[in-house]
Amino acid sequence: MSARRRRQTGSSMTEFSASMVIFILFVFCPLINVGILPVRYLIAHGIITEMTHRISLCEKRSDAYNYLKGNQWWTSFLSKCGVGVSNPKLTMIVCGKDVGDKTKFSNAADISPDWLPNGAKGPCVYSVQLTADCALSPLFNAQAGLPGFTKPVTISINSQAQWESLGRDPQTSAYYLNE
Repeated sequence: MSARRRRQTGSSMTEFSASMVIFILFVFCPLINVGILPVRYLIAHGIITEMTHRISLCEKRSDAYNYLKGNQWWTSFLSKCGVGVSNPKLTMIVCGKDVGDKTKFSNAADISPDWLPNGAKGPCVYSVQLTADCALSPLFNAQAGLPGFTKPVTISINSQAQWESLGRDPQTSAYYLNE
């Protein structure tokens, strides 16, 4: 029997289609899956920054915490974009006039008189920081696999904005920072 020789014209058509299927399944789709993560990160960072700015415009600190609890538009928007949000936490950061003077206050803690605008550590800079754990999902999910390729990547995103309301309540003469 004589061996058949390959012809130069048209013989690689079956090899080409199989190689394209392998390229699309094992190279192109994983690159698309990983390529969507930076887009979702930028969307999440932008929405968290917007929410932090809106919180910083509240008149009272208690209003800021209630605004964070009451408004779920940002978490529902991010879930529609493929980002799961968990553990949103809001803190007040106060920086004094000295380099080492910096402290954080949570929701329940009142700001001590030393850190208020007319206090001993003042003048101070007040800002709010919103921190949330975000699960960035790839375009195609699977049960098991590598984070970013087939299952979500969880990262912590935080944003900070300057607190706007440094005034006092005219009825109680207490600073809005402690109300």
